[in-house]
Amino acid sequence: MQRKEWKFDYPAPQLGDAAHAKVSFHAEQIDFWMKKREDLMATIREEGIEINEKIALGYVNPKARDWDRGGEIMIRNDLRKGLMETFEKLSYHTGKRDTYDGWEQVLRANPNATLALDIDDWLFFFGRDTDIDDERL
Repeated sequence: MQRKEWKFDYPAPQLGDAAHAKVSFHAEQIDFWMKKREDLMATIREEGIEINEKIALGYVNPKARDWDRGGEIMIRNDLRKGLMETFEKLSYHTGKRDTYDGWEQVLRANPNATLALDIDDWLFFFGRDTDIDDERL
């Protein structure tokens, strides 16, 4: 039998504890990224907005003066990218938290069950999170 086919028996309460640990981990990640989002939003409000005026408006030529398109309001690109990243991370960790929460509920509702886990199942419940955000390390 190849090791990919190996099965390991685990009681449901032990898997429920593992699922709870994952719920806690992803909840902490959500808290981190919510704080980061709030900080970025404050920075954007304070200093992230730029106005780009057309250089042509400075010339005397009346044809060059296009007042309707004279200025462009922009958010600094680094702040925009950071904000997009926070929303992506919040979406990811919220989905993971909800998935593990569902598993925890099912496993705790069946305390007498014993389940046969293969390597992928084991990694799902007990494996290191390879998705840990670099900034959090």
